[in-house]
Amino acid sequence: NSRILQGLITGMGFIGGGAILKEGGGVRGTATAASIWTTGAVGSAVGYGRYEIALVVSLITFLVLVVLTPVERAIGKRDRLERADDDE
Repeated sequence: NSRILQGLITGMGFIGGGAILKEGGGVRGTATAASIWTTGAVGSAVGYGRYEIALVVSLITFLVLVVLTPVERAIGKRDRLERADDDE
């Protein structure tokens, strides 16, 4: 069991690392990489029969991705507007 989990963790790290991209001065893909890790964790919980953990992690992930995405976009938009004002 532990070797299977070690392989899963290694694979998730490799794929998650490939999802993160550096563009100019910013980094993109961290949410995708985190989602890959979360998917692996949920799959592991189900594989070990810990359905309650899988359900809770899935619900938290859903809430974070759905509820916080608009908040993140609003903050980013505000920051861009502030930088544009500073440039003028």
